[in-house]
Amino acid sequence: MEMKGLVAIVTGASRGIGRAIAMEYARQGAKVVVTARPQTPTGLPSTVHDTAREIREAGGEALPVACDSSDEQQVQAMVRQVTERYGRIDVLVNNAGLFFPRKPCAEIEPERWDLLMAVNVRGPYLTCRQVLPTMMEQRKGSIINMGSLAGTLPRAGGSDYCSSKAALNMLSLCLAEEVREYGIAVNVLNPGGVKTEGAEAGEWPPPWEERVEPEEVCPSAVYLALQSAGTLTGRIVERAEFGKGWP
Repeated sequence: MEMKGLVAIVTGASRGIGRAIAMEYARQGAKVVVTARPQTPTGLPSTVHDTAREIREAGGEALPVACDSSDEQQVQAMVRQVTERYGRIDVLVNNAGLFFPRKPCAEIEPERWDLLMAVNVRGPYLTCRQVLPTMMEQRKGSIINMGSLAGTLPRAGGSDYCSSKAALNMLSLCLAEEVREYGIAVNVLNPGGVKTEGAEAGEWPPPWEERVEPEEVCPSAVYLALQSAGTLTGRIVERAEFGKGWP
């Protein structure tokens, strides 16, 4: 078990990619903190406790925490709970994210823009900010921010989502330089086209039949979790680069 004994926080772990990564981390021996909003911005109920229960039933260790990663007080409380219980944080996966069907910039409501930025940029910033003191004291840790090809490939109707992912890329690259001296790795993982509930409802490429299951992202997520500033940091990594690639 490559991650035996590590403490890993996975945001947006109630479904899709986050759930798959949390389950795989537990299979690899990690103590997994599974977090998600009590209710998603699109109205779906959180199933973070279901993810934790499945991990436990499979013999793993999981701590479920309802947490809106864009809310500073909730993030502070979540991280405090983790450090009080485990005394350390080895891995942070900022997977929680949001996107809507494509829409011309002139028609995007300010409320929609602000919500996307809050979830996709403010959330990772807040969680990184809260876990870094612990990782810096340990002089060890790995932060994985879940990116998207939309962060580098402009798409008509995607000004809000593409901008949020581009901002996440630069946040990650700057942070990697800031914490390199502490041995902490910070990388972006672009999962590619994955079959998730949000993707099914949206209008983003690739088409559904060309997408892969969330579990295909796990080998890359495990690989990055095991990195340090001395091995791999400040990279935007495509899923196919490590582990299983496109079918």
